[in-house]
Amino acid sequence: MNSGRQWREGHTSPILCVGAAPGPEGLIASGSEGGQVTIWNQEGTIVGTLQLPGEDDCTCVVFSPSASTKLHVSHGETVSVVDYRNLNSPVEQFERVGEEEINALAINESGSSLAMADDSGAVRILDLPGGKVCRTLRRHSNICSSVAFRPQRPNNLVSVGLDMQVILWGLQKTRPVWTLNIQDILDEEQHQQQPGQLFNPPLAHCVTVSSCGNIVSCAAEDGQIHLMRIGSGSKLEQQGAVKAHRQGASQAHFVNFLSHPYWLISGGNDGHVVLWDLSKTL
Repeated sequence: MNSGRQWREGHTSPILCVGAAPGPEGLIASGSEGGQVTIWNQEGTIVGTLQLPGEDDCTCVVFSPSASTKLHVSHGETVSVVDYRNLNSPVEQFERVGEEEINALAINESGSSLAMADDSGAVRILDLPGGKVCRTLRRHSNICSSVAFRPQRPNNLVSVGLDMQVILWGLQKTRPVWTLNIQDILDEEQHQQQPGQLFNPPLAHCVTVSSCGNIVSCAAEDGQIHLMRIGSGSKLEQQGAVKAHRQGASQAHFVNFLSHPYWLISGGNDGHVVLWDLSKTL
């Protein structure tokens, strides 16, 4: 593998989020503190930049899978829709759709629904286009940090939060199909560890679902990547974990351009980025 490269001059303040376009152009978007969005090509050349209204930080950038020219950006309690071909101003703004600051966005495969996770613990579903809030899901008791639609199952959504909960939602009835508390699992495991051994709490930072729709992966503060297999009837069939990082694991993302759907990339506060083959793990 070639050594990594650094792309410079795209931002004047810390970068908080990055997203990749699904189309053949292979564009990358990055968002930073203060509301600046930069679009890059695959070679690291800047295509354009946009300063969003206000001074709220960009917390998430995600391209639409059905309209690859459109980028959705969360900043504060607002979501802005940007067309990278014309970066003079957003083409749409969904103002105050978050109850508190929005942490993460996800768009379903058809591009008809946008899910948002915010600091209040709520998950809100917006109809696209238009941005009308059609559902609000409440079950997290702390910050909801990440959401992901389940591929090939348009009525399933997964959310995770700093309450250490992983929740699979059934959107037709707007209620959980199942809930998994990562801390409960670790408590059982730690009974078998040496007395007095300390562990970071498994605050859940990022969730991703494999392209086949049956594996959920969650990056957590305990440095582990927690894995869940979903069986028939959307039941939780199996769970496990891999020790991924020496410090908190902050990112986990399945990649869909390799030999099978179980390749995963994780990133952690230890400064490491790791590529995993999970095909034999679960």
